[in-house]
Amino acid sequence: MNIKIGIIGLGYVGLPLARLFATKFPVVGFDINQKRVDELNSGFDATLEVDKETLEKVLSDQPLLATGLFCSTNSKDIEACNYYIVTVPTPVDKNNRPDLTPLYKSSETVAKVLKKG
Repeated sequence: MNIKIGIIGLGYVGLPLARLFATKFPVVGFDINQKRVDELNSGFDATLEVDKETLEKVLSDQPLLATGLFCSTNSKDIEACNYYIVTVPTPVDKNNRPDLTPLYKSSETVAKVLKKG
């Protein structure tokens, strides 16, 4: 099987995971924050989880054509993926109840691009 991975959420969990998978597989990193994606595509990680040199080694300018990481805010770029990993935040309120809105929204995004088989 031709593995193509979509990582949904490029924060302090998603980016390091996407970077690591991108050393062996084609990966699309999807995030709703355009500024974050622009920074990552320029080799800068504001969370300081991945250094510039390491990030630049795996960055790709085209989605899923070869091993590497393509970062995008366009959900169409994850349509061709056949594995999806959701790494979005689940912040808690003052009563320590998680806000699952990011999880629901990211699940809706993935659901729109899933296909039979």
